Amino acid sequence: MVAALSPVLFAAAVSGPVAAFSAPAVVHTGSLVTYVDHSYDPAPGHRITLEIWIGRQSTFATPGSYRVTLFVEDDRGLTASTSRTIVVVATTRPPAVPSAALELSKTRVRRGDSFTVELANAPGAENIRLYLPSAFLQTVALPAGAIDYAKVNVGQFTASGDGFTTTVWVPWTARSPADGSYVLSVGWTQGGQQKTLSTSIDVAGTDRLAIWTSG
Repeated sequence: MVAALSPVLFAAAVSGPVAAFSAPAVVHTGSLVTYVDHSYDPAPGHRITLEIWIGRQSTFATPGSYRVTLFVEDDRGLTASTSRTIVVVATTRPPAVPSAALELSKTRVRRGDSFTVELANAPGAENIRLYLPSAFLQTVALPAGAIDYAKVNVGQFTASGDGFTTTVWVPWTARSPADGSYVLSVGWTQGGQQKTLSTSIDVAGTDRLAIWTSG
């Protein structure tokens, strides 16, 4: 006798967003805490649309253990979160004046996406200049007109405490800018001295809205 075989159903796993960030495990009171967001959505054609930080502080005034949580949600409504504990210890000497830093809201973007560039810890900075690769300064033709990214990404910085921030839009036309890593820089004058900082951002894929618009 041959035993009857029962059908086995396999459900495809739904790949949601991944929440990830790095931060120092131990800091001194009054010291600047740097957070780097590494969150991403591994599903093709989808992206993270919402990020919420809980417990994040740029500096901690009181010693103790502090829990920082990052919550993310993608365009399908799928969510993820991750937490880290930061131990704050008392400063035994006057804190050093933090040096200027160039920070990006994202380190990985798609064509048609946007990100912010922030120059932090630069009190009195003047003549701020944003230098972008040529691939970020092209013109994209649309049925309703054209977008000149050389004008969009002119680097109009907005004052925020002792730093400045601006938004950069990643153009798209076919597969340009091509996937890869790009270097951008910010130059400024501070205390009569010329200063420059550079960092990199990775481009991979095209934002779904850009695909629909081009369709």
